Amino acid sequence: MRKRKPELLPHAVAEPSWKRTRGAIMKKLLVLVIFLTASMARQSPGLGLHAIFQSGGEDILMLFAPQAGDPVHIVQASFGADNVLLDAHLENKSHNKIQVYRLGWVAVKKDDIRMGRGELVTVPEKVDTTAEFDISANAVPSREDLSRHPAGVVVYVAELQFQDGTKWQADAKKLKKEAIEMLK
Repeated sequence: MRKRKPELLPHAVAEPSWKRTRGAIMKKLLVLVIFLTASMARQSPGLGLHAIFQSGGEDILMLFAPQAGDPVHIVQASFGADNVLLDAHLENKSHNKIQVYRLGWVAVKKDDIRMGRGELVTVPEKVDTTAEFDISANAVPSREDLSRHPAGVVVYVAELQFQDGTKWQADAKKLKKEAIEMLK
């Protein structure tokens, strides 16, 4: 008896293995694109990352100011469930070593705009602050400002002292204007 070659049915044509591999790669790329799109959708252009928390049943939008043109700005931040800034990643565009910094915030509730500042914080000597660095920030913004249930709070770098002795302060008028625009 003679052996017959297995025959494929007309609808079951075998694809070459390179086509199957390419299809699997395309599916993985599609999943990656969807993931990246969803991640980027969380960001607002020019505003940085933000989070929405509830306080007393009302949403509070927590943002950080872009501070374009300023020597240092926040590029990433984490906020706690109580709307207090937990930590932040800062970028130093001046590349001068920072010894002391202070964060501030603008709390906006309709026509009521309140600005506040945290405590001066001395950076440990071993931390390289000439490019990018991480900070922890407690009590920013203040519980008093949060108790007024603002629509949003914008956190920013308020003050710096560099190793060479020079000091810098953020422009309060510019930050108020940016905060109002961000929270419209």
